[in-house]
Order: sequence, then C-alpha cells, then structure tokens
Amino acid sequence: MTIDGRLHNEAGEKQTFAVTIRDAEGSEVARDEWEVGAGETAPVPAFGKPGEPRTFEVTVDGVTESETLEFDVEAEPGKKAGYVEITYTSDGTIEIVFTPVGDGGSGLARVEAPPYEISEPECSGMGDRDPLWLCENMAAEPSVAFDQVETTFAIFAGEGLTLEAEPDGEHQFYAALLTETDDLDRLNADAGGDPVALIEETDFDTEAVLVAQTGWGSGSVTPHLKRIEDTGDGIHAFGCYRRPCAGTDDYTMRTVVARFERPDSLEEGIVSLTVDAEHRVNFEAGEGVVTVTDVL
Repeated sequence: MTIDGRLHNEAGEKQTFAVTIRDAEGSEVARDEWEVGAGETAPVPAFGKPGEPRTFEVTVDGVTESETLEFDVEAEPGKKAGYVEITYTSDGTIEIVFTPVGDGGSGLARVEAPPYEISEPECSGMGDRDPLWLCENMAAEPSVAFDQVETTFAIFAGEGLTLEAEPDGEHQFYAALLTETDDLDRLNADAGGDPVALIEETDFDTEAVLVAQTGWGSGSVTPHLKRIEDTGDGIHAFGCYRRPCAGTDDYTMRTVVARFERPDSLEEGIVSLTVDAEHRVNFEAGEGVVTVTDVL
C-alpha cells in the first residue's frame, strides 16, 4: 500500500472516526475506528493503492459521509503516492479528499490555516506575554521524547539557509534529518554552543536529529517544537514561532535543533510550523530550501 490516511479533528473535543472502505465492486475491504483528540491529526497506514478506486464511508458523532476516490496516480516503489484526508470540521461536517504527494510536505498544502484556535494576547505595559502563544492550544501528544535548542547561528556548511547567501525571499524554510555519525560532517566547523553539542552527543543507534530553519527576520522570532509524532514512515514535527512582545531589529535566519527518540522507520521528516494566527507552513527534509511568496 502506498496511500495512507490522515484523520483531522477540527472540533473542540475528542471524536471517534468510524471508517469503512469498499472496492470498485462494493465489497468491504476494511472497517475500523480511531479516536482523534481535539485539534489533532491521526495518521493511519494502508488506505489504498494507486489505480484502485475505493469508496470511503465515514461516521463521526452521528454524521455520515461517503466519497469514492479514484487514486489516479502512478505508483513509485518505496514512495508514498498520497493521502486520504478525512476531516471532521468545527462545523460538524465531514470532508473526504485524496491529496497526491506533491509540492507541499508529503501531500500537505504548503500553507494552510492552523487546525486549532489561536488568540493573540495583548502586551502589557511591561511587554509581558507568553512568547509561545501560537502553540498554546496546539496538542502536545502523541509525541516521541525529544530535546530542543533554538539558535540564530549557522548550523550547516554548504546547505540550507546560510548567512552568506543572499536571501531569495522573506519567508524561507528548510528541514534536514541527521541519522548517522557521518552527518556530523555536514555541520559548520565554526559553529558551536548548545545546538552543536546536542547534535554531537547524539547516540545515532537510538536517536536522530531534526534541524528546521526559517528566514528571514528578527532573531527573537525563533521556531519552537511542541510535539514530534511517529508517522510509521518517519516523523512529523509540529511547532510554532516564538513571538514575544519586544523583539530584536536584526535580520537573520532562525533554527531549531531537536534530538529525538528514533522510531523504527525514518524515511521522512515533516515539519508543520504555525507562523502566525492565520498560517501554518508545511515543509519536509529532502526538498531543499522552500520559498513561500504571496501568501504570508
């Protein structure tokens, strides 16, 4: 199977997704139920195959919707062809669509609305507020164990966002997975401090490292991760920008380095970063520097 499922619960409380899958002749091929927390997404493996139509009947909280998906994509050995996206909306409706793997982080839209409620707190006269307010209502589970360090220094030599290169846009994103000792050669020889120490002290037999970079702007607006999910094929990290009341007036790249408990498979590393109250950006290790224009 190269088509998986993703169950999105946009409601304010936990919901049970009951899914029945039928083939082109109407025969039942699968039936199961999954609980999905409020504002969370649950990955589900093996929903279909390219070129083999499937009908999905989904029931959530007494509402039932059915949709036939053609899966008109080509299979590539070792690669996922797409996702069946099943969404229970905050309005109590069900949406069922097929998203081929394309140019937005393993089939995700490049930019989308955050699937949870965000309220921007006011700054007091002293400039006090939780700088992680964009993450406040983001789910913290399920997650593998991880540690993280944020920095504005260049981590890599010759890849990703660098201070030497002329920025090709105000909003750029880059992700990389470090999975073996040889990956230490990718680090900037002049870099140091806590981020590099976190990487160099990694036990690559049981751990791995995700590096997520963003640019460009104030060094006080750094990426922060709230959870890292095991997707079955790798990891999906969810986080937000740290946005304090008072910021620096520099213009730089920002990086978060996360060392995490290594899952059984580590073929993909996806990052979903909430950058403001209306936008979340999805990007993935292996797709190079991503430039977002006209939307943010």
